[in-house]
Amino acid sequence: MVSEPRILPKFIDLAIAGAGPQALTLVTHLLQKRKPLRGRFLVFDPSGDWLQRWQYQFAAAEIPHLRSPAVHHP
Repeated sequence: MVSEPRILPKFIDLAIAGAGPQALTLVTHLLQKRKPLRGRFLVFDPSGDWLQRWQYQFAAAEIPHLRSPAVHHP
């Protein structure tokens, strides 16, 4: 599902390209370490949602879940 286009702010502190597992991990760490960054960055991804390509590729390969140690799960 693609999100409705939204009005972008005139200024942001950080732009994150992509909404895959690496971006999700980065955002998680940023918000844990630097709470004041909340609301001061944007994530840009053509799908409009977190982990869309990840979920699509897992479904195409018929992989029901990630089989790696839990520390690597988004």
